[in-house]
Order: sequence, then structure tokens, then C-alpha cells
Amino acid sequence: MGEVLMWSAIYLATMLLGYVLKRLGVFKLEDKKFLADLIFFVTLPCMLISSFTGVTVDLWFLVAIVMGFVANVLMVCVAMFTSRKKAADLQALYILNGAGLNLGGITMPFLQNFYPSGIPYMCMFDIGDASISLGTTYALACMRLGKKDEGSRFKAAVSALLRSVPFDTYLLMTVITLLGITLPAPILTFADFAGRGNGFLAMLLVGIGLELHLDRASLKEVVLVLAGRYLCGIIMALIIWSTPAPLLMRQVLVLAVFSPTPSGGLIFTNKLKLRVDIASALTPISTVLMIPIMSAIMLLMG
Repeated sequence: MGEVLMWSAIYLATMLLGYVLKRLGVFKLEDKKFLADLIFFVTLPCMLISSFTGVTVDLWFLVAIVMGFVANVLMVCVAMFTSRKKAADLQALYILNGAGLNLGGITMPFLQNFYPSGIPYMCMFDIGDASISLGTTYALACMRLGKKDEGSRFKAAVSALLRSVPFDTYLLMTVITLLGITLPAPILTFADFAGRGNGFLAMLLVGIGLELHLDRASLKEVVLVLAGRYLCGIIMALIIWSTPAPLLMRQVLVLAVFSPTPSGGLIFTNKLKLRVDIASALTPISTVLMIPIMSAIMLLMG
């Protein structure tokens, strides 16, 4: 219990540090791109490489992919149902931000402190998640807005996914593990060294980007989007926990379904010229909420 509370406090403090440093002028909002690129291209892939060390791929890896896919389908359905009586632009916003999980950027760095051997399961879960949140939701949002060429947009999103360094790292490390190949010790040592900074940079980035300028109507939409996400999280957590999957896999995936909103949701919201103020508020709020929620679940699981 003490370790869970300690790491929770450290992550919240790092987020607060980023916000304070921004307010003091040490960082600017423009610095987010540099930190995001550093995480995306360096520290996150290194953390993933380090996490796969000594892992044996089995059938449950495939099950984890399916679970990630199912979780996102459920989230899309709930988002569409919740927003069914709203204007088309809000329906599209709910689809983009009501589904998807920010696993690599936020959840994995946090849970690596408690379940380092469980990160590969989460990587597989993220593949299933990405198949919906980085392509399908964008196409569905375009359809809600009556935009043409949804197919080409879907292909563009899938192409962007395949060019994603973290996603390519998932695939590469899975293949390497299946083939029984062991990476040279210097590469693993460097990956472990660089990957250790991922959690600090991720929380610092969230703190720097923390900007909340919402009126009452917008805040209501934020609450409804998050309520739908957490409802899906509870349903999926119960389903995952009831399966005969290995305990470690169940533990990390039960926690994963309460992850913050994905960065892709904000990117696509901005691209479609929707309510960016709502989308940009979701990530910091859901990140702040993630830490006590996951901490409580970890204490319940023992």
C-alpha cells in the first residue's frame, strides 16, 4: 500500500511541477511538441524494448489484442448512444474522445513501477485499441459530419498508425520474441536507461499542457464523455477479471481500461475543427483522475 501511495504522489507532483514551471515561464505551451517527440521517438520505444526482455509470447497475447479491440468497440457504442440526440459536431467529438486509451504515453509509464513484467500484455492490448482509436473512430466521425472520402481518411489514419514508432516497436518486439531472438546487451542496457525517463517526461508533459478554460455547458460535455468511458471501464474490468487469463495479465488490463483519453482524439478533433476546448480538457482531467482510480484498484487487488 505504501508503494502505491508513494508512486501516485510522485506522479501527481511531477504533473504539478510541469504546470508550475510553465506558470513561471520556464516552459511554454510550444515546448509540448519537443517533449512529445522525445517521448514518442525515444523514451517510450526504449521502455517497450526493455519491457519485452525475457518475455515468452503465448496465446494470451492474442487474447489481449482481442480484448483491446472489444473494449474500444464498446466505448464507441456507448459514445454514440450517449450523444445520439446531440448536434452532429458533438456526436463526432464524443466518438473521437469517448473511445481509445492513452496507454503508451501515460498508463504504461505509471504501471511499469508496479507490473513491469505485465507491460507486454498491455502492448498487445494497445494494438487492439489502436485498430479502432487511430482510424475507425476518425472515419465514423467523418460520417457523422457528412464528410466525403471517409475511406481515404481511414487509409490515411491506418498509414499513420503503421508509421508510428511505438506501434512498430510493439510489432518488432513481438516478432523478435516469437523467433527467440535476444537483442545485444548494450542495446538492452541503453533501452533500460532511456526508458526509465519516460514516466517523468510523460507527467511533466501533461502538467505543461494543463489549460482549462471551460464554461458550464462545455464542462457538462466533459463529464458526460468521462462518465461513458468509466462505465465502459467498469464493464470491461469485470469481464477481464472473470476470464481464466494469467493473474498478471488480468491485473494490468483491468487497470488499463481506466486510462486517460488518447492524444489522437485531440488531434482528430482539431483536424475536423470541432470543440477543441472540450477535447483538450479531457486528457489532463482524465490523467489526474487515473492516478487515484488505479491506485484504489491496485489496493483492492492486493
